[in-house]
Amino acid sequence: MKEIEAVIGSSRYTVQIGRQIMMNSAELRKKLSVGKCAVVLSNHLYDLHWEYLMELLGAYTNKELFLMQDSEENKSYLYAEKFLQGFADKRLTRDSIVWSIGGGVVGDFAGYCASLYMRGINIIQCPTTLLAMVDASIGGKVAVNLHSGKNLAGGFLQPLLVVCDTLFLSTLPEKEIKCGLAEIIKHALVGDTASLEILLKHNLVSVQNEDVLSELIYNSVKFKLSVVSQDEKELSLRSILNFGHTVGHAIESLMEYKGISHGEAVAAGILAESRISRDMGLLSSAEQEKITALLKQYGMGDKSISCNAQDVIEHMKFDKKNAGDSIRFVLLKEPGLPLYGDSVPNVPDDIIISALKETLHE
Repeated sequence: MKEIEAVIGSSRYTVQIGRQIMMNSAELRKKLSVGKCAVVLSNHLYDLHWEYLMELLGAYTNKELFLMQDSEENKSYLYAEKFLQGFADKRLTRDSIVWSIGGGVVGDFAGYCASLYMRGINIIQCPTTLLAMVDASIGGKVAVNLHSGKNLAGGFLQPLLVVCDTLFLSTLPEKEIKCGLAEIIKHALVGDTASLEILLKHNLVSVQNEDVLSELIYNSVKFKLSVVSQDEKELSLRSILNFGHTVGHAIESLMEYKGISHGEAVAAGILAESRISRDMGLLSSAEQEKITALLKQYGMGDKSISCNAQDVIEHMKFDKKNAGDSIRFVLLKEPGLPLYGDSVPNVPDDIIISALKETLHE
């Protein structure tokens, strides 16, 4: 088991990474020994790993189980109300803990419910997808979606503990592996040089070796924590983690989270925003081509997306990072050197439209 110590604001917690560690983590048992525990569990994960999960949960007599239909459509106010009422019905109190077991949707949603119930109770995050391990469970962001955009209603709630049990990756379909790799590639391009070196040496098949994947998870988590520890509330540096997401989130919300995965949307966003960086004279054509090649190396970036460029721009206007009427991007001067905030020049509409058309294959 590998461990990383997180220090974010006044919060201190451990991120644990390893196979079958949910069953063997003494710290997990210790944290869950106080008060009632509301287990928010992915219904899909339960179907796949019910024997392991029932053996795990059987050790806790103070639990209340809440199965979640873990789709982006259910990451909403209406669905949250059902869970919050369920917490009250089961007599959860201020010293109760929400225990999230599932992918990024479950982690975001469970954290959002925990942040609201009785004005905030603690959460333990046990991410079970590659995407959730390297992104959603790390940094304390919790949210639900609105029709206008992704994660527009939410806040910050740092967990008591994060346990990344890589056992669950064994049943993860290739499409979900790609989703996680899209975020790992994003981290690599904005500063995680250790992961970039590994990614350049492998491909979609060889990267799924357990040791290689565990090393990428460790590097990616460590990098993200190094950023978040300097800027918990995304006032400056943390915005570099949104590279590829201004376009990616807009595509997802425009398509109403149907017919495209988060990883596919982020890959498209990375392509579009690297092309904007090129067309703004910031990133060389050679470096932009290397980014395109890296995504193709992992089977990403060449999906034809049924969106209109102008419609994507309209959805980008709802991005929570925007200032006034300006769409705010994170752009690249080169891999490892992102530009963010006031250092990013305003991007003319014609450059945005050109980059989007090139990416969307219009």
